[in-house]
Amino acid sequence: MILYADVVRYPDLFLNVFRRELHGKYRGSVLGVLWTLINPLALMAVYTLVFSVLLKAFTVEHYPLFVLSGLLTWFFFQSAVQMSCSSLFAQPTLVKQIRFPRHMLPLAVVAANVVTLVVMFVFVAGASLIVIPQTRTTFWAAVPLFIPLIALASGLAVVAGYLTVVYRDIEHLLLTVFLPWFFLTPVFYNFDQLPGVADRQWLGSILYWGNFVAPFVRGIRDPLYGGVWPRLIDVIYMVVVSGGALLLGMLVARRLDDQVAAQL
Repeated sequence: MILYADVVRYPDLFLNVFRRELHGKYRGSVLGVLWTLINPLALMAVYTLVFSVLLKAFTVEHYPLFVLSGLLTWFFFQSAVQMSCSSLFAQPTLVKQIRFPRHMLPLAVVAANVVTLVVMFVFVAGASLIVIPQTRTTFWAAVPLFIPLIALASGLAVVAGYLTVVYRDIEHLLLTVFLPWFFLTPVFYNFDQLPGVADRQWLGSILYWGNFVAPFVRGIRDPLYGGVWPRLIDVIYMVVVSGGALLLGMLVARRLDDQVAAQL
């Protein structure tokens, strides 16, 4: 994975690109990084009102925390991949420099979103420790799982960044895909709570394992909200999928690197 080792080989360069990305993300914003909490809190309030209060579809204890612990994973993943689409396209001056490692740009986008991931985790973990005492011995187990999550986002961010330069429709395609993808991901529900899945276990398995974000959501939620250790099968799945994403990102970058400068 030499491509990703450049982050360590050129730390000053990566930090400069990262600071530029982070500053650009919150430039002109009054609340700054607090938007990291406002967006998921607003969604949490809406889903709690609709599905738990009005429809009474889910009788999950501490439902707001249940939703937030799922949004923690989803918000980071979607934001990192979606924002990386314009990472190369919006920086033609840097991209056209032959010696500039272009893959640094989408990786810097992921790093900027890691900051928001940490802020949101501190908030959710703090709330869980107060409201759900049994998480006090397990919440820390969610932290190591951020490594495969960040690796997954990094690999797909590189893919999205490079493909968007060559195929401009990628960004619009992702906007279309992410909405149904979100509803198919167990962020505000568990598959075993769905009546249509209860008597069709095979359907639940397909929806769970076929959606590679779902095990990440459950793996991180279990210790943070459920007070239980992540399942070994979920952890293995996360490592394998994140490794595959890193490999895919490396292959795409090598294949399209020469074309990127010519396209801009």
